[in-house]
Parts: sequence; structure tokens; C-alpha cells
Amino acid sequence: MDEMTNAMLAQIQEVEQKDERQVLAELAGETIAEYIYETEVWNPKTKRKDRKVRLSWVGVREVARSRGNIMLSDPIITDTEDGAVRIVVKATDLTRNFTVFGGCHQPKRMKVNDVDRASGEITGSHLEDDPYYFTKGLSKAQRNAMNPCIPADYAVKMIDRFLRSSGRPPLLANPADKQRPPVKTPPPKIAPQGTTPPPAPTKQTSNMQRERWDKVTKEQVATYPLLEQVFWDLTKKQPAEMYKELGGGTRNDMTSPAWESFLSLKERFVPKENQP
Repeated sequence: MDEMTNAMLAQIQEVEQKDERQVLAELAGETIAEYIYETEVWNPKTKRKDRKVRLSWVGVREVARSRGNIMLSDPIITDTEDGAVRIVVKATDLTRNFTVFGGCHQPKRMKVNDVDRASGEITGSHLEDDPYYFTKGLSKAQRNAMNPCIPADYAVKMIDRFLRSSGRPPLLANPADKQRPPVKTPPPKIAPQGTTPPPAPTKQTSNMQRERWDKVTKEQVATYPLLEQVFWDLTKKQPAEMYKELGGGTRNDMTSPAWESFLSLKERFVPKENQP
């Protein structure tokens, strides 16, 4: 195999191991908040390391849940001759009438390192029965089925949101950066002496603002990603400012439906004197 193929296989193996650790952590009762994996992978063509960011198992499940209307079938389970189990799951996007299959070939035995007790060094390895092979395989099959139901642009936006919420730089290819450029607050302008300040917003302007908010329908803000775009269109404010208004840090902190949050924002941002 060439260098590129080896690099890709190494990345796949790393992701598989991380996802298995998430599955085991959830079985142990832990709450997992690692929605993305970020690594640097050597690119033999460019002779440099490329930044790679992808959704974790928990991230795929969360994004699919937030998108909604994705139904998974009962798994088809087959024991194989090489001591593994093959699990196939069908995922259907009910909104768009789109169906795909996801599968996993999960060994029933796992590799365990032999460690020298005195030095702590790894001296070899052996195989042991894996009591959680089925849970790992089922989770991977579900992940592989749900992934194709998440459009690439939507996945990029969600990855970007997870990166921002953790304080890391967003993806360069994030289309949201083109749609919503960072809003810079200009310094306050001091009017020269002898001039009058600009007039306050008129009643007509305030009514026009309210009319724009009134035209928004429940379908337009069915999810928080849609609400973010609507909020930007109406106020030219970043999503972080919206979540502060709603009392949370990120979308993941929200517990109320997107439409109820929109009504709350509307009550705060529409001019008070023009509300009935």
C-alpha cells in the first residue's frame, strides 16, 4: 500500500478505538461531551500535516438527533467464520425519503497488551474474549448508517459550532463563515461641535422591525441551526449573543424548543413601545 492509504487506514483505526472508548465510557455511566475528534495527519503529497476534524460516535448521534426524522431499522446480525460478528443497520431520512445502510465487522476477541510489572514496559500482546463486542459493533453500525444521512454542509456547521464552543479555531471550509462574517463593534463616533446627533428611530422604522419578526414562521425555526440563521438575518448578531440572551453558553445548553426560544428573543428585541 502507498503512504496515503497507510495514513488513511491509521486514521480510521484511531477513530475506531476512540469510538470504542466512548461506548465503554457510556456503559460505565459517564456523560460524554466529546462530540468531535481533532488530529493532525501527515500528508505524503504535500509533505506536511493536515488538520482533520470529524464527528465522534456521540457527535454523530447528537447531530442526527438534532436534525430529526432519521429512523433506524432493527439490526441484522450474522456470525462470521473468522470469529467476528457482522451487524447491518438501515437508516432512513423520513423527511427526504432517503435510505442508506451501515455495517460493522466486529471481532469477538480483543488485543490486550502484555506489560512487565517491574518496568511497566509492553513486552507483547495476546487475545482475550471481548465481553462488549456486540455493543461496540452495534454502535459502530448505527454510526455508519446515520453518517450518510447528515449532509456535508450541515456536518461542517455542527463541527464548527462544537469547535467554537470548546474555544478552538473553526474549520477554514466552514460555509457559515462566509454567510455570517464576524461582527466588529466600531468605536463610538463623536459628533463634531456644532452638529446635531442623528435622529432616533422613528415609529415607522420600529414597526418595520416588528413586521420582519412577525413574518417568521414556526417551520423556519424548527431547529436551533435554523434559529441561528434567522437570528442573524434579523439582528446581525452572532449565535453566541443569542445563547447569552437565552441564558445558555451554547446550543447544547438549550432545553426549550427552538420556536419557544424564538418567541423569547422576539419579546426582547422587538421595540417595546410597539408591542400590543
